[in-house]
Amino acid sequence: MSTLREQYPLENIKPLKKTIGFSIIIIIVVIFASVFIIAMLSSEQNIKISVGLVLILAVLLIILSIILKYIYEVIYLKNYFYDNTPESLIIKKGVFSINEITLPFNRIQDVYVDQDILDRIFGLYDVHVSSATSISAVLSHIDGLNKNNSDTIRDLILKKIKEHGK
Repeated sequence: MSTLREQYPLENIKPLKKTIGFSIIIIIVVIFASVFIIAMLSSEQNIKISVGLVLILAVLLIILSIILKYIYEVIYLKNYFYDNTPESLIIKKGVFSINEITLPFNRIQDVYVDQDILDRIFGLYDVHVSSATSISAVLSHIDGLNKNNSDTIRDLILKKIKEHGK
């Protein structure tokens, strides 16, 4: 029997989307840090610094960060798992430590599909599932699905909730 993850897989473009979001932030941070470093070091009268060297190091740092982030996201996607048992939804994800949450269908309070701005650009959707626990806010979502898979998973979870609410 195949898992929910196999039947309704995540999109392979998800690592690229996550990397682009990260890249925007890292580029801004490195630019500000570079400007700050150049300003601090150039104010010292007896220290001469090459602006070119700082810029080369900044670009290398950005490129290395982006490559490492993409590799991380590919591994994250590979480790991502979700499935349902007759009684619960199971979601596992992580790279360095795998986080797992098991949500009994009779305890799920809300299920919804949403997108952030990069999801809209890449055509990705997230299915969020919440319960009364604080950890559910962090771990209880399946992100990186196409529209059809997100709607199907949402509907499946809602059906299971109704079955267990009787």
